[in-house]
Amino acid sequence: MKFARNLLVASTLLILLAGCFSPAPVNPGGAGTNAPAAPSEPAPVESLAFNASGLLGGTAAPSFGDGEPGEVSVVSIGALVKPGYGSATLLFAFRNNTPAAIAHVDWIGTARADGAMVATGSSQGTIPAQVAPGEVGLAYIYFENGDSIPEGAEYEFEVETSPADMSFYNSAPLRVTEANVVGDSIVGAATNDTGAEVTGPYSVQIFCFDGDALIGHSLSFAEQDGDLEPDDTATFSVSLYDDPCPTFAVGVDGYFS
Repeated sequence: MKFARNLLVASTLLILLAGCFSPAPVNPGGAGTNAPAAPSEPAPVESLAFNASGLLGGTAAPSFGDGEPGEVSVVSIGALVKPGYGSATLLFAFRNNTPAAIAHVDWIGTARADGAMVATGSSQGTIPAQVAPGEVGLAYIYFENGDSIPEGAEYEFEVETSPADMSFYNSAPLRVTEANVVGDSIVGAATNDTGAEVTGPYSVQIFCFDGDALIGHSLSFAEQDGDLEPDDTATFSVSLYDDPCPTFAVGVDGYFS
C-alpha cells in the first residue's frame, strides 16, 4: 500500500510539472502573443498649392510635383546662375512631406559631372522661413567654385531641419504685405504676425520665375534691423540688376528673440 501511495504522489507531480511547461498559445496569425506590433505607416501629407501659407508676396504661381512621401525632398531644380566671379548659385524648390512644420531648413548640395564630384556647397536661407506640412519652399545652393560645374551636371541633396516653433533664435517668417515692381527694383513691406517679438537682421529673398521654372534670385536686407513687436512692419527695396524676372516670389524673415 505504501508503494501505491508513493506512485500516486509521483504521478500527480509529473502532471503538475507538465502543465508548467506547456507551450505558449499561438494567435491565429501564427505569431506568438508577445510579438511586437508591425509599425504603422505615416499618414500621407496632402500636397499644398504654392504659397499656401500666404507668407510670400509677388506674382508667381508655379506648380510643382508631390515629392517623396514622408520626406523633405527637392521637387524642381532651376537655373545654375553664374554671375561671373567664379561662384554660382543653384536654384531649387522642395516640398515638406513630413507631418510637422519645419524651420532652419539647411541644405548641402553636390554637383557631379560624368560621375565625378566637381563642386559642393550649402544653402543660405529658404523662403518661407517656416514650411508647413505639404508646403513648398524655395532655396539655393551657393557653390564657391561654380565655374567648375559644366552644363548637364547632376546634383545630389542632403537636408537638415528643426521644429518650427518660437524658441530663441529660431527662424521667424514675416508676412509680405506689399511687393511692387518699381523700375529695376522690387519695393515692399512685411509684417510680424507671429504673435511674438522678433529681431533682425531681416533677410529679403526674391526668386524669379518663367512659368514654373526658377530662373533668377536676389538677396538683400530690410531697412530695419532691430526688434519688431507683433504687428510691426519692416520695409525693403531689392534691385534685380536688369535680370529678367517675368514673375517673382519674395520672402522676408528674421529670428525669434
